[in-house]
Amino acid sequence: MSVKKLLQSFAVVVSLVVTATSAHAQNAQVRQGFWFSGGLGLGSMGCQDCSTRLSGLSGGLSLGGTISPRFLLGVGTTGWVKSEDGATLSVGTLDARLRFYPSTTGGFFLTGGLGVGTVTGTLAGVGTDTETGFGAVFGLGYDIRFAKNASFTPFWNGFAMSNDYIDANVGQIGLAITLH
Repeated sequence: MSVKKLLQSFAVVVSLVVTATSAHAQNAQVRQGFWFSGGLGLGSMGCQDCSTRLSGLSGGLSLGGTISPRFLLGVGTTGWVKSEDGATLSVGTLDARLRFYPSTTGGFFLTGGLGVGTVTGTLAGVGTDTETGFGAVFGLGYDIRFAKNASFTPFWNGFAMSNDYIDANVGQIGLAITLH
């Protein structure tokens, strides 16, 4: 499936989610206590010395506690993977994460985190090599409530990993389920 078809499919899913949840617009944005978000999507990976970007499966998980209706603090992980002809390449982060909602009643948020990043390459019959370094993530999303404490959350994240030998960056778009 081409990137264009995947993005078109994602747009259709988001449209259906928005339509299906419009009847539940009366569900106020409630953010308190423990929160969890997990989702999947499509990612595009590049690097400083790469001539092209690679498309692959991407996703992430994050969880933590609510500091206030505008600030959530926790940990998160992002990941991207591509397998082809016995070779697998993956990029990911594990980070301390902050989520900021500009409005206490709105669903739009910004997220960011700093931590550890990895790039792993595996070649069947040869072995695996992993590089570890600094990892960072920045993103945005929108919680579309379908219940008092549950949302469909379309999101976009950019994340990167870098050390003295290698760097990688990924742009990802996806759909998550968020529980507050």
